[in-house]
Amino acid sequence: MRQSLVDDLEGEKKVCWETEILQDDDSGFTYEISRCLYFDTCKEHGYAEFCKVFCNHDWYAYGVLKHHSRFIRKSTIAEDGTVCHDTIEKVTEKHFL
Repeated sequence: MRQSLVDDLEGEKKVCWETEILQDDDSGFTYEISRCLYFDTCKEHGYAEFCKVFCNHDWYAYGVLKHHSRFIRKSTIAEDGTVCHDTIEKVTEKHFL
């Protein structure tokens, strides 16, 4: 999972985003996106508010990992943030008791 995220943020797809990985360890993965292809494209065509649909999809995509991780979103560019700030936090067994 972690490698897939790193590949998306810093691999060949990096032309789609400006990113900074803030945390990458056994407890979690935190990153910020300061330029987003989805937002830029929606805004260019006059539908910046539509980008929220792409942002909301992340909740579903990461939701399938709910027994292993927790998705935390502090902000998105589409919702007036200066960056998209996301954390994927490792969940331990005690969270389920």
